[in-house]
Amino acid sequence: MNFLFLFVNAIQDVLPLEVAITFGLVLFALSWVRPRRIVSLPHTGQRASTLAGAGVAGSLLVVVVATTVSAIAVSAQDASGFDGWWRRPAPLFAATLVVAAAAVALRRVPLPAPGERTIVPRRPWHAFASRTLLWISGITAAVLALTAGWQIAIATTAPVDGPFFGHVPDYTKLPIYMSFNSGYGYLSGAGWPNHLATLLALALAAAVFFAALRADANRPVFARATAASVRSERELTAQLFTLILIGGLITTLGAVWMHTGSAGQALVGLDDQRVSGTQSSPSILIAGGYDAFARPMNLLGYALQAGGVAFLLRLSVDSVRAVVETRRARRAETAHEVVATGPRR
Repeated sequence: MNFLFLFVNAIQDVLPLEVAITFGLVLFALSWVRPRRIVSLPHTGQRASTLAGAGVAGSLLVVVVATTVSAIAVSAQDASGFDGWWRRPAPLFAATLVVAAAAVALRRVPLPAPGERTIVPRRPWHAFASRTLLWISGITAAVLALTAGWQIAIATTAPVDGPFFGHVPDYTKLPIYMSFNSGYGYLSGAGWPNHLATLLALALAAAVFFAALRADANRPVFARATAASVRSERELTAQLFTLILIGGLITTLGAVWMHTGSAGQALVGLDDQRVSGTQSSPSILIAGGYDAFARPMNLLGYALQAGGVAFLLRLSVDSVRAVVETRRARRAETAHEVVATGPRR
């Protein structure tokens, strides 16, 4: 038992839980309780190879970015009070770049000549998107926007000689502080220097997502193509784009909740002693403004960040499985055609 405890502690020293990949690998392993693939790909053509690249390499890119920035947050000491402004939205930004790159690659697929096109009415951007996935992505984006907006709204500046609690960075005149217990002191971690980049990344993700889906929904169709095949390949495209963005959204939301939950957990004694693991706690402690849900928010942030990484890892592996399955299906079709037609004489 002691050996197991020491082993777990050694693992945490190498890969702390704050690093996205640590808990993410655990949840990724647990996801195989349901082995069914979460994504499918078109069978042939440049669209199939583009989506395969986005699903496999693109998902792994977001995982690498999330792991890297979370590892930097663990190892680096934030002396400014807003050093993590770019790290928290980095996974969402990476997911947006993957979708944008895939959408640009799809635009390079040869279009039918004007005389070979089917005349179809102009479709809305969500014509081929899954309503369930759109609801999931919309709710996640709304929660992320509300969290960032709330943290910006509660921020204030602080006097240079004001009482500061929790993690105390170098003093700045920027509004990175939140009032602790109605003016009793100040905590850092809030304000637009910390959270404006998250809102900008969210707006960019929405713009790229809408543009990519709208362009693909209204892409010209070959007259000889069947309606079922066109709908299938565009539904699969919209599905993959949505899943990649959902992974980025969940991972970024987890990072933001980890940060805001940690900032709201400061406890201060009436004798103005800052409580830490090495100090004896005063008999009476005063909590911050949202201490009641700061700890659950922080813990849920860990789970969300890990869940986003696990989801993206599963998306990458399932994209590989989809590629293997489509190749196997094509070989089976070719073999069947050879058997059906027989050898030439």
